[in-house]
Amino acid sequence: TAAAGLMTAYYIGYVASNFLTGPIVDRIGPRKMLAAASLFTGLFTILIPFAGNYAVIFLLRVGAGIASGPLFAGVVKFQLAWFTQKVRATAMGFMMSGIVVGDMIASGVFAPIIQNKGWQTAFTYAGAATLALAVIFYVFAKERGPALAGGAKKEAGTETKGIAKAGLLAVVRQRSFVVGSLVCFLSIGANQAFATFLLVYLTRVQGLSLTAAGTLLAGTLSVGLVSGTLSGIISDFIGSRKKACYVGAAGAAMGTVALLYTTNVTMLFVVLVLRRLIGSLFGVPLNTLQAETAAGPYAGRAMGIYNGVAQLGSVVFPLATGFILDVTRNNFFYVLTTVAVTQMICGLLVIL
Repeated sequence: TAAAGLMTAYYIGYVASNFLTGPIVDRIGPRKMLAAASLFTGLFTILIPFAGNYAVIFLLRVGAGIASGPLFAGVVKFQLAWFTQKVRATAMGFMMSGIVVGDMIASGVFAPIIQNKGWQTAFTYAGAATLALAVIFYVFAKERGPALAGGAKKEAGTETKGIAKAGLLAVVRQRSFVVGSLVCFLSIGANQAFATFLLVYLTRVQGLSLTAAGTLLAGTLSVGLVSGTLSGIISDFIGSRKKACYVGAAGAAMGTVALLYTTNVTMLFVVLVLRRLIGSLFGVPLNTLQAETAAGPYAGRAMGIYNGVAQLGSVVFPLATGFILDVTRNNFFYVLTTVAVTQMICGLLVIL
């Protein structure tokens, strides 16, 4: 529960920041906002090895979460500015594949670093890399159209604040937006719980070393480099975000359950690859559906609200599943079943 609390700490800050930074993304543009987000996320990360106790680490994780708040709204703002609706899901899948690269590095690179040099060194490397990214992004990122600084104001023309507020409320009150936010809350929560304790499952239940488990996980995560973009291509090709989501939810749920009955490394690899490959058909089409619902001069605000609600799942689920593991003495049946049932519910809710 305490370990999961550090994951929850990050998302406490991240969720709160999403609600507050969306308007700033609209006002000053995603380039400056995402560069600042990377800068301060790196700073709070690189300070962690110097923390003297759990409470300080917890607060630094909250700070990193606050700094990272503009991430999703900024990425969506870029995506809406540079790509037409015809290829928007494909673009979303490609842009979000950056998360997969990060996951692969966290598992494949940092696991052996932690085992050989300690967890402090891993945080130092991660923080330094993020600081470098802030500079690179600020120099090379290019804005246009709705992504330009003040784009919301330019597109809104002479609208009053009251009219602008009414326009934003009209977006976020749509049934699709409300249900989509709930679905993403459940989906992200389930996936975050799964990701938080997967290495624990592979080491304690399956008996793998930390390095072997990290290598296995990094190898299976590499599928995500193409699966996210592929899910966008499929969604664009069939002309339906919802149908892709149905398949993705069912595949993720079945893959999660299958892990309970998998006992050798080869089958673990196959199950995790298939789970990732098919499950990717859920996230990107759902995010694209929400982005299209929010498209307009206040997309930054709307997507900040959407991601803030959605990422509450990352606050609730890791802590809840960590508690379940504590009270059941690390019985992963209850955790994996909870994740699978939640993913099936997500698929059903997409009907709405």
